[in-house]
Amino acid sequence: MSDYLKDSFISYLTIDTVALDSINDDLQTIVNETSSLPENEQLKSNVYTLRYDGMGIIRKDYSEIKRCFETGRNIERVNFDFSSIKYLSEYKGKKIQILLDAVDGSRCYLSVSDDDEKWVDNIYKRLSTRLDSNKNHNGLPRNPFTELFIQLVGVIAGFSFCLIAASLLSPTLKVQYAFFVLFIGLFLIFSNLWTYILILLRKLRDKYWPITSFKKKPLGLVGQSILSLAITSFLIGLMGVGWKILVKLSSLALQ
Repeated sequence: MSDYLKDSFISYLTIDTVALDSINDDLQTIVNETSSLPENEQLKSNVYTLRYDGMGIIRKDYSEIKRCFETGRNIERVNFDFSSIKYLSEYKGKKIQILLDAVDGSRCYLSVSDDDEKWVDNIYKRLSTRLDSNKNHNGLPRNPFTELFIQLVGVIAGFSFCLIAASLLSPTLKVQYAFFVLFIGLFLIFSNLWTYILILLRKLRDKYWPITSFKKKPLGLVGQSILSLAITSFLIGLMGVGWKILVKLSSLALQ
């Protein structure tokens, strides 16, 4: 293995064609800088991987990767893998990897390795700066506290919905304690469906707020704030109606 390595996970980027070109231009500049070194130290193995529309291609020609990137409807993953001949034969020397994935955060990282510590530091900083210039705000919907908030509010909203539905339907059910029978039945149904609802919500999150957003500009902070406000207003209204029903039931129980 090379003597020095710097790597880090990278996430929440927006990569369009311009950004992709910029990353490749930086890498080609680095390749040209190594052309004056001994041949086995030069970055001569340049491999691009693109997965899109359920298939993948591996090429040494960037132009074909760019063409497929532009025409693909669903870009899933883009990888840049540049290595020296020495690294391929001895696992020593220069290697640069940039992996970008739409959904899997563990596949999004920058890695630079070489036997020259200064070269590693310099290249890592240059590429990190380039990648950081494409940052977006997709991290907010993926924050663990956001997931906790959704879980909590979702259960409360489901509870309120069951209260409202039982209140509306109970007059039509001619059995004793119709309201409580309906409420328990509806809440049992909701509690079993909630797991699947969460799975659907995560799929929507992955679609609209991916780890790496390819070609599409994601919803920004203003848009996220407006959407959050609209959903919160609806849920507060729903919980408000549910609370009124609970208060009404409490007053009846005390009579």
